[in-house]
Amino acid sequence: MSRSAERIVSLLWLLLEAGAAGRTKSDIFNYLYEHQNTSDTAKQRQFSRDKEALAAIGVPVQWHQNTIADDVYVIDPDRLYLPELSLTDEEILALHQARALWMKTPIEDAIHSALARMTAGQPVSRPMVGAQLATSQTLLTDLVAAARDQTPIRFQYRTVEQDDVVTRRLRPWAVLMAHQHWYVVGWDLDRAGERIFRLSRIESTTITPLPSDALRGQERNSARPAHFDIAEIRQRLRTDQQPTDAYVWLTENTPSSLRVRADIVDSTAGWELAHFTYRDPLKAAASIVALGSQAIVDTRHGTELAELVSDILAIIRDVHAGTSALSVPKLTKVARTRRRAGDKDVISRRLGIVAVVNHHGGALSRQQLRQRFGINETTLTDDLSAMQFWGLPETDFAGGQFELDPTADPVEITNAELLAQPWQLSAPEALGIISGLNAVPTIPGVTKVQEAAAQSLATKLRDAIDMVNPTVDAHDPIVHPDLSLGEDDEVAEVLHQAAQLHRVVDISYFSESSGQISTRAIEPLQLVYASGHGYVRAWCRETNSLRTFRVDRTGTASITDEYFDPTTRPLTSDTIAPAVDATAISVIIHATHRIRDAIGTYHPTATAVAADGSLFAQLAFQTLTPLLGLLAMHPGQVVIVEPQEVRAAIWELTQDAIITHYESTR
Repeated sequence: MSRSAERIVSLLWLLLEAGAAGRTKSDIFNYLYEHQNTSDTAKQRQFSRDKEALAAIGVPVQWHQNTIADDVYVIDPDRLYLPELSLTDEEILALHQARALWMKTPIEDAIHSALARMTAGQPVSRPMVGAQLATSQTLLTDLVAAARDQTPIRFQYRTVEQDDVVTRRLRPWAVLMAHQHWYVVGWDLDRAGERIFRLSRIESTTITPLPSDALRGQERNSARPAHFDIAEIRQRLRTDQQPTDAYVWLTENTPSSLRVRADIVDSTAGWELAHFTYRDPLKAAASIVALGSQAIVDTRHGTELAELVSDILAIIRDVHAGTSALSVPKLTKVARTRRRAGDKDVISRRLGIVAVVNHHGGALSRQQLRQRFGINETTLTDDLSAMQFWGLPETDFAGGQFELDPTADPVEITNAELLAQPWQLSAPEALGIISGLNAVPTIPGVTKVQEAAAQSLATKLRDAIDMVNPTVDAHDPIVHPDLSLGEDDEVAEVLHQAAQLHRVVDISYFSESSGQISTRAIEPLQLVYASGHGYVRAWCRETNSLRTFRVDRTGTASITDEYFDPTTRPLTSDTIAPAVDATAISVIIHATHRIRDAIGTYHPTATAVAADGSLFAQLAFQTLTPLLGLLAMHPGQVVIVEPQEVRAAIWELTQDAIITHYESTR
């Protein structure tokens, strides 16, 4: 990338140095392209791509046609730089929060550079909420871009009702989250109506844009409605039910996540009666099934839950009788690849470093630069080393390149003053930040002041973007994350508020690895969303280390009067995955195509997709309880194929549980 980045920045510097007069096309070609050993057509294509690259990072290159002489290209300073936003402290916090909602996605790369530019003169703030919302959604960026422009697209899709893969043609309107899943909504060009598609069921590895004539006859009907209501779409996808009381007998000392939010209301002969409420019958039943014969639903308070538990146990038992008839194909190891920033994101970040350093008088510490741009020391050194060759073309402008020492601290950059201040937002940057701000009200524990700050900042950004570049069109809401955790919102709210107040929290917690419920004091640092669950990263005073706690395994959570200093605690952005050791149970499971996307949350080590869209995956569990919980959440849809001894153990567990449940009702 170094040569192309160097040339793109040289084009930028040539135009900035020329000022309002601009530069003719022939001058630009003499400086940058004539020396290339390619055809004139190839040089023209390269020039067009370079202009597009500048536009993609928010630098507007204008073309002035000249009927007498050569055409002139110019960068208008009034359209280049962001106007002064005068951000309040609350708005700065909201801005950092909006960025943290896109952790480990290409959208984060775009936002990080924009945020560093926008808050060049402000202190860095660590966000209290982070979200790995789309780490596995490789098509999200392409779908967002298509929805922004309402470009018709084509993709392969596997429906729930049928096994065949079908081609869908869609004019997308928006991308949204509902109950921790991503969907795209738009106008189905083949069925001539609004449709919603779940991203995890899209079989295509890429999204194919269609020509504009694909809209012929449906131009008006297929356009996003003027009063498009994402809340109404989300309501259609809701599965919440009213709270229901459950009474379940548990054997004494049986470790279970059920206990962590239950009250013990009775006991007899080695059993304890736990009372709790639930909204999701399948989730509640699965938690009971996972305990096998150590949990029995008390039918004196209703039979529906007991019947559901019995049905699930019977399904799991029956599909694990004997040996599996399925043959396991060759599995491919799941590569935990690191996400690589795109060339445009790298150029934007490096130019952002120049703008921020210039804003601070030409010098800034390495630590501040790392914090502002979310990079490590190696990346910062690489960036600075590459930037030594940036500036005006060296062949024609000797001494016109940046002057800096890549290893110095503080970082000083001279001869780069042409980029005098942070420049405007590109379309992806504006889209990512404003969609993140729109999602802030859905975070449990957000105050009215924070909601108002997110809303006022979004308004300021839209007005600023309209002023310098109306073509970005930041008013249309395209991406709609949702950070609600349903029945876990109450606990998440307490943890989030404590993180904002820097107050110690006393929690009761069920540890799946140890199988025990403990009470501990934690210093909550960040609420995190990942793999369909809510977590809190916190300093655990019991273990004196940084730990990650799952919100749905947290029972009581109460804020104490004791404060802590979050700046003394490290915070990692590593991907959250279950802890397993050498004693873990390794299995190969088969999942039907309907629920195969759910398997990703269990972090498979190897997978294979069958011709019918179903999935074979190798998983690891520390005990049989979470494995049985997975089978119970998807009864008959997920089956253990190997090893046979684990299949037999599951059959025996479910058979014993069925007998115990039957005898309890006699």
